[in-house]
Amino acid sequence: MSPSRKSWLASVGIVAIAAVMVEVISIVQYERLRRMMAEDMTVRSHIVLGAMASDIQHTLELTETTMKENLWNVSQSVSHPDSVFPAMKRLIDDNPHVVGGCLAFVPYYYPSKGRLFEPYACKEKDGAIVISQIAGPGHDYTENEEFIRTLEAKAPSWSDPYYYGPDSLSFATYSCPVWDNKGRLAGVCGLDIDLSWLGDTLNVNQRFPSSFRILLTENGQLVAGPPESRTPPEVVQQAVDILNGVLPASANPSIAIKTTALKNDPNWRLAQVFYKKEIYARMQRMRRQQMMLILLGLAILAFMIGRYSRNESKLRKVSEEQARVDEELEVAKHIQKEMIPRTFPPFVYGSLEPAREVGGDLFDFYIRDGKLFFCIGDVSGKGVPSAMLMSVNHSLFRVLSQKSESPSAILKALNQELCRGNDSNMFVTFFAGCLDLYTGKLHYANAGHDRPYLLTDSVEMLLAKSNLPLGVFPDTEFGDQEIVLSSGTMLFLYTDGLTEAKNSNREAFGRSRVHEALTACLADGNMTPESLVHAVSGEAHRFAGEAPQSDDLTMLLIRFMPGELLKDQITLVNDREEVEKLGAFVKDFCLKLEIDRKTASHLRLALEEAVVNVINYAYPKGEKGSIDIYADSNRKEVRFTIVDSGSPFDPTAAISADTTLDAQNRPIGGLGILLTRKLTDSVSYCRKGDKNVLTLTKSIQ
Repeated sequence: MSPSRKSWLASVGIVAIAAVMVEVISIVQYERLRRMMAEDMTVRSHIVLGAMASDIQHTLELTETTMKENLWNVSQSVSHPDSVFPAMKRLIDDNPHVVGGCLAFVPYYYPSKGRLFEPYACKEKDGAIVISQIAGPGHDYTENEEFIRTLEAKAPSWSDPYYYGPDSLSFATYSCPVWDNKGRLAGVCGLDIDLSWLGDTLNVNQRFPSSFRILLTENGQLVAGPPESRTPPEVVQQAVDILNGVLPASANPSIAIKTTALKNDPNWRLAQVFYKKEIYARMQRMRRQQMMLILLGLAILAFMIGRYSRNESKLRKVSEEQARVDEELEVAKHIQKEMIPRTFPPFVYGSLEPAREVGGDLFDFYIRDGKLFFCIGDVSGKGVPSAMLMSVNHSLFRVLSQKSESPSAILKALNQELCRGNDSNMFVTFFAGCLDLYTGKLHYANAGHDRPYLLTDSVEMLLAKSNLPLGVFPDTEFGDQEIVLSSGTMLFLYTDGLTEAKNSNREAFGRSRVHEALTACLADGNMTPESLVHAVSGEAHRFAGEAPQSDDLTMLLIRFMPGELLKDQITLVNDREEVEKLGAFVKDFCLKLEIDRKTASHLRLALEEAVVNVINYAYPKGEKGSIDIYADSNRKEVRFTIVDSGSPFDPTAAISADTTLDAQNRPIGGLGILLTRKLTDSVSYCRKGDKNVLTLTKSIQ
């Protein structure tokens, strides 16, 4: 093939590609402008309808105000039937919108007037007010729904519009109960306003020739609409039926309807009806004009090709920068995985699946002094910012839980830290707990997180107060809650990435499916924490199918499996002579556990040092106080808990003695806590209420 033919074919190809591109651009622009026009019409309709609704509401409120301002005079006038007539005249004369007013008395209120008595004042066309008594055999107002409803409710209300009179004018009545001076319900006072003006008023200044507006009651009754000379009644009725759900919107696809409602009683609705062909007429002309701009599109394409060649190097640099960012995100993902626990004891298992490279979910746990400290949280948002806040929460939880066993105190300290300088207004839902692995006593506190599930013989949700999330208000209080778990009970914690996992139909997995999945796992009976978590995760992924994961998915399961527990306790007074009793108590407890003599001696010495410290310093000199010592063991480790009601004092915060210094230069104190730490595996302190609690733990295996 000759070069000229190749060039010609290439040109034809470029022209064809350009034509396709211009057509695509034209279609996209048309659809975009169409959406913009629809949005503009929605905004304009909302403004116009809102203004008209305000005007109508104002007219109605003026009528209500007239009633409120004159109701006292009306109630005073019921003392004598003849004084009611001038009171009704003054009532309707006070408001130009009111065309009539009545006071319908309860039957036999005035025995002299018979069963029915209804003074009525009406404005004539010339402005004169005519007063008459209109009740009688032909007009029994006690059968009127508005009269009955107002008496039963004993509260003001608006009637639905109705037609009345020889000209079939449209009216609405505002009714209000009236009490006399003795507190008796005398009757119902009503004010009539003419609504005939609404139809013409609603349909002035229409932007399009065929557009119209209508006013409906809350029940869908037509109050006012356009005159028949403007819009055929059948078109108006079709719009009413669509608004009331009698007909689907597809019954007339050529019209578009926008609505708004009055803010107060009566809850009438305003609707604006457009013909789509009128809305988009100018756009259709623009579409035809755009088809003539193909040549311009070809020129733009040629410019883009030349521009592309010049910017090729820039694009390469952008690609390299993106690769660097992806690499850094991969490193961040690896760091985040390292922060989450990767090894689990047999009774705990957790998993975290971020929706992006890095996520904002977290969970953590560790064991200290025979207690399992754990947490789970969800940072608002996704991506790097959430991951950074997650790492801060993870570190703070570790630090704070080393100093306190109270989940609410941990949450309070976390919240205060997160509220400090939180300019990005991010927040964290968080659940923290402390499980005593000996007794099964679980202390927990919640900060806006989804409530965990308790798995016993059945599946039920843990009773947990919601509270506010962390990072909202610095003075938020989080109360501790407590429950005792029986052997084999499991606690299932999760983030909303589980319940809000969506399938391709945008349907959420939901709590009901979580409950079903847990129930199925419970029925299995032999599932480990790890297999149970994987089973629930598998159900969520099967439900989502090919739909992308929209949120981080995190789960944590804890099973309480206590061993054989040995417990004992003794109460001493703050007297050094009591130390001998302590030694015998420790010796006896160690014999029951068959602890070797050396370990038993270390435990006795460590406990004596701690108790002597309490005897010497916990209570003021001369004041008697008690010291409770609790011993428990699961035959893997032994734990001694010392409780006193003395002055707050944390011996673990005291500076240990520096044994590298000679006795003359060494400060007094610190040797006791140093010795206690050396003789045990861990020493922890917390203040619970008005008591000091010191815990010593040592492994005996």
